Amino acid sequence: MDVKSSPSEPIFANLDGLLGELETIYKDIHSHPELSMQEERTAGVAADHLRAVGFEVTTGVGKTGVVGLLRNGEGPTVMLRADMDALPVQELPAFPMPVRSRRRTAPGRACR
Repeated sequence: MDVKSSPSEPIFANLDGLLGELETIYKDIHSHPELSMQEERTAGVAADHLRAVGFEVTTGVGKTGVVGLLRNGEGPTVMLRADMDALPVQELPAFPMPVRSRRRTAPGRACR
């Protein structure tokens, strides 16, 4: 059987190896919380990562939104939507993760 390579093959070839990098990004984003419509840094992190793994990236969608497009030839289309904003609450994380940025949203409430 002749198996054809697709443009997405390099991205998914090392999926297990991505876990460490994705955990680092997760901790970074959670250490720098941003409220809704203020996610400039978070959007930049997402856009940079998507570009680095081969996606076409559009930024500034609805102000701070990011769209990543991975062309993979003919076939079904998959879409994924995710929120990037933080909530104005004090979070008690399950593991130590220093907050490097606290944005005040109301007296006595920090974005975490």
